[in-house]
Amino acid sequence: MTTGKKIILILFLISTPAIIFYFLNFDFRGSKSMVCDSLCSEADLSKGKIPQSWLDRYEIKIESEADLNKDHDNDGLNLIEEYNNSTDPLDSDTDKDKYVDGQEVRNGYSPVGEGRLDLDRDNLPDFWEKESGLDPKKNDYNGDNDQDGLLNYRELAHGTNPLVADTDNDGFNDLDEVKNGYDPVALGDAKPTYQVKIQKIGIEAPIIWSLSADEASMLEDLKSGVTRFPETGIPGQRGNAVISGHSSNYIWAPGNYNYIFKDLNNLQNGDEVVLSAVQKNGKSFEYKYKVTGKSVVAADDAEIFQNSDKPTITLVTCWPLRTNWKRLIVQAEMQ
Repeated sequence: MTTGKKIILILFLISTPAIIFYFLNFDFRGSKSMVCDSLCSEADLSKGKIPQSWLDRYEIKIESEADLNKDHDNDGLNLIEEYNNSTDPLDSDTDKDKYVDGQEVRNGYSPVGEGRLDLDRDNLPDFWEKESGLDPKKNDYNGDNDQDGLLNYRELAHGTNPLVADTDNDGFNDLDEVKNGYDPVALGDAKPTYQVKIQKIGIEAPIIWSLSADEASMLEDLKSGVTRFPETGIPGQRGNAVISGHSSNYIWAPGNYNYIFKDLNNLQNGDEVVLSAVQKNGKSFEYKYKVTGKSVVAADDAEIFQNSDKPTITLVTCWPLRTNWKRLIVQAEMQ
């Protein structure tokens, strides 16, 4: 054996125990952890939430759980929500319809095209069903989970709780409040804010919910708008809602609505009258009526207050102008 081969053999015999010792004591788990810190952390953190391929598409790095809740494009959706809704996390308006993605999702509309987010196609937005405790996979449009008489689609419209019969906990169930003109999401005798708008004759005024038919009380209310006579119908509901307004008044009389109904006689059959209501929670409703008739009657004529099994309104004002001899009435039916 040559001298060189002897040296190699000696080195091999010396190093072999050291190599065996190293492998026996090496922390392979720690080594794997070190590698994953740089190569696997994104996949591990997102596992079950966001696929790595989706993150790679947008060149997004995930270094901690907090990163999953970031809103990169400031549209109101965090990273997980962007993935779940198939939106672009770097573009606040994925479908370019001038509504930011988060706003569309919150309002139940698709952020990637037309239509609503409604997996069960029951016309109840998925987000509302989830927040309210309903099943977004069950068609319960006409359901009445809380047995208050207000069906689920109307619970959505009014912003009431579909699982609680008395949302505002004031002792009256939601349907009774809606039917009687009260606000189902506000305590006590609170009512929505009502308004009348007649574009043809330039009318836009608040509707004051008069508590008394006493003349002095009505005149006081007329300073602030037009008035709904007590115990008449509710806008949007079956029955005849009688709404009165000034056609003229004394020049010294206070108020900004002394001539609000002066052009009421210009309305013709088919003209539109719009009543709107806004609840305390911001929910708004619009009721459109078409004029069906017009006449001049005595101040105490029963026709003014004639009830109806349809949603109707009767607009009333003193007539002729600058007198209070008779009443001009305009009747309209809800469309």
